[in-house]
Amino acid sequence: MFGYAGQPILNCGKVRVVDIPYELTPYEPPIDLAEVKMNTGDIQSPCVVINYSQNLEFTFEDLNPVLSIVYRLVRRSNPTGNLIVLNEWNYRVSEVIPTTVQNVDTTEPLVINYCDCLDDNCGKSFTYILQIAEIVTENTSFNISNQEISGIVSCGAMVDEKCNMM
Repeated sequence: MFGYAGQPILNCGKVRVVDIPYELTPYEPPIDLAEVKMNTGDIQSPCVVINYSQNLEFTFEDLNPVLSIVYRLVRRSNPTGNLIVLNEWNYRVSEVIPTTVQNVDTTEPLVINYCDCLDDNCGKSFTYILQIAEIVTENTSFNISNQEISGIVSCGAMVDEKCNMM
């Protein structure tokens, strides 16, 4: 996990096999899909690039189908357990023109990349967690497969005091 001073460090993460409901409100606990542990070591002003990918398989089963999933990336400090929400992405698909086609099966790749630049006072050890924060479906079933998560830490750019990129 530790590279030579200033050398980029690559870590592969772990995906979780979980039952994903067809509905999840913002008031319910999020579902953790994958995580990667990163240690910035001796790298000055490090930037951590997180890469997550998956296949989203869904079936339109009737008229007016809708699938909406809100993905969230959080950073957890390993020493303190404090969580910071870094970003959210909304994936949404629906039928634009209602048709009577039965059971349309689709598989779409989804890739999320995020760069988190830190200052030297933000700590050294973090876990990045990709979550589902909200799910809305209508006349649609879905499955998530072929998940992967990884992180690369390298020397970074100027950052503000909140450990975020300027």
